[in-house]
Amino acid sequence: MLSLENAREILFKYLNEFLISHKKAETVPLWEAGGRVMAVDIAADEDIPAFNRSHVDGYALLSGDTCNGAADHPITLKIIDTIAAGSYSTKKLLPGTAMKIFTGAPPPREADCIIKKEETVEINRDSGPAVIIKRFVSAGENISLKGEDIRDGDFLFSRGTILSFPQIETLAILGIDPVSVFAKPRIGIFSTGNELVDLHDHLQYGQLRASNLYTLAEIIRQAGGNPVNLGVVRDRIEDVLQVYEKAKQLNLPIVISTGGTASGDLDFIKDAMEQTLSTRLFNKVAIRPGAPFVASVKENQLLIGLSGNPGGAIVALLFLLFPMISQLEGTKRELSPGQGRLTAPITRKGGLRGFFWGCYDELGGHKYVTPFENQFCGAIRTHIAGNCLIEIPAGKVNLTVDDNVVIWKLP
Repeated sequence: MLSLENAREILFKYLNEFLISHKKAETVPLWEAGGRVMAVDIAADEDIPAFNRSHVDGYALLSGDTCNGAADHPITLKIIDTIAAGSYSTKKLLPGTAMKIFTGAPPPREADCIIKKEETVEINRDSGPAVIIKRFVSAGENISLKGEDIRDGDFLFSRGTILSFPQIETLAILGIDPVSVFAKPRIGIFSTGNELVDLHDHLQYGQLRASNLYTLAEIIRQAGGNPVNLGVVRDRIEDVLQVYEKAKQLNLPIVISTGGTASGDLDFIKDAMEQTLSTRLFNKVAIRPGAPFVASVKENQLLIGLSGNPGGAIVALLFLLFPMISQLEGTKRELSPGQGRLTAPITRKGGLRGFFWGCYDELGGHKYVTPFENQFCGAIRTHIAGNCLIEIPAGKVNLTVDDNVVIWKLP
């Protein structure tokens, strides 16, 4: 058996040598780009704001006109125009005059300041409207200058950036649509087993719904992949070979199966891989659950066989394939370790390095983690309640309350 770290190293070596050719870019509408990964660097190709603009409702004027302005010495300026957002004035601002202006509108070229409406009094005179100002207004007040936020040529964010609302906002302001993003890698997935039926079929005694397909597909999506459902396959080598041929025709870089990886009479995944003339990378990984992990390569395609037990398939996929799929999408998502204090003891007579389902909470700056009682591979309730995996060292284990353990937060 390979260690988890050695298995990961082998898979990533393959990723860097072969699968990287599947890392492709595509263009998508900005409206649909949230959560995708940029395939190019982004630099501004215009100034933001694109023109000097008011960031208040008020009056644009010449600061020199207000040099003597005070509460006991008000200045009165004639209003010669009104500028709304989306428009501009063609008039020239002369000394002794002002223009009414609204937020976002460009001030007249001659104006060097804007005073807030709340600080003024507008009056009507026989000669027309005017504004009374009772203080000195300094140059630059309430004007956002062209390029003050972003200048033409500024580097904004790099290839590999996950697009969230700040990046979407920036791209929209710059008018960049569509955008170049990494294509989500298409990952084939199928389940083997004569006992498995489709979710919509009526269950006969002894049959199970093919739930692993849906579970593993969602993990693939969270990693940034696009799962391709290759269906449920009977326990016949001919049927498995047909699925591998279909995956080849679809040009899927990774094909994942669940079930049929042990050494029983009806476990055909290893034999099917050999008949495709693939090269075996390894057969097992020294972890529980998830030890039956078969990996082979064939014509720039990675064939993976996971345990049919839900817990084992999930754990193996999370630790070994989740980060690979993420890198194919252009990111580096993976489970990261932390420390937690046990709230209940864990004992074990021996065995491989293990991962128990648990739930952690933070209290007083510390993480406290509770392992669940049911740790067999087919347990489902532990998956519902859990938010982490607790790592258990190989061999005999006798952990007590408040012992520190490594925990892996689930995605």
